[in-house]
Amino acid sequence: MKHISKIGPAFAAVAFGSIAHSATVIGSVNFSSGANGGIILQDVNGNITENLAAARGVQTWLFSKVDTRSGSFISVPNGQSVAFSQPWIFTPATPLTPLWTIVGFGNFTFNLAASTIALQDNDFLLIEGTGTLTGDDFEPTPAKWFFSTQGVATESKFSWSSSITAVPEGGTAALLSGAILTICFLRRRPSLDPI
Repeated sequence: MKHISKIGPAFAAVAFGSIAHSATVIGSVNFSSGANGGIILQDVNGNITENLAAARGVQTWLFSKVDTRSGSFISVPNGQSVAFSQPWIFTPATPLTPLWTIVGFGNFTFNLAASTIALQDNDFLLIEGTGTLTGDDFEPTPAKWFFSTQGVATESKFSWSSSITAVPEGGTAALLSGAILTICFLRRRPSLDPI
């Protein structure tokens, strides 16, 4: 029994060690455009359009910034600039690696895998996407992306907003639960050694 009781703590150390060194991203971050910012939309031919219903992509992102944040993003200051890849073609849906990056303050990046237009008409555009968040000291984490713009363009620019929310998989939780159950089992198991 003595050799079995030593396995439990060793297994726990390995399990907890691997969890501590590779945390998933948690929380969310919201973006919009700063002063004199906005987005310039393009149509199917790559020409600037002021018609939301005809938009097929974002040609240019101007002065993108962080608005609010939580969880793993808390170290990123409000107003921090965000670099968006451009153009971003959303019709047809196009993966983009990366879609955006926050340089410094964790070096967070979002790789867009897929997107769907939830609503598009003359007044409103809403796109939902999925992909992977990465950052310093974090393992790649699944995430949901939301993007919206509405109204009428001013000098060919539209105001916009977006948010990203981390959706960690259950793998880490399952590993932790498995480690705890194994330790409990090994500690409570009756001894088979003769007295």
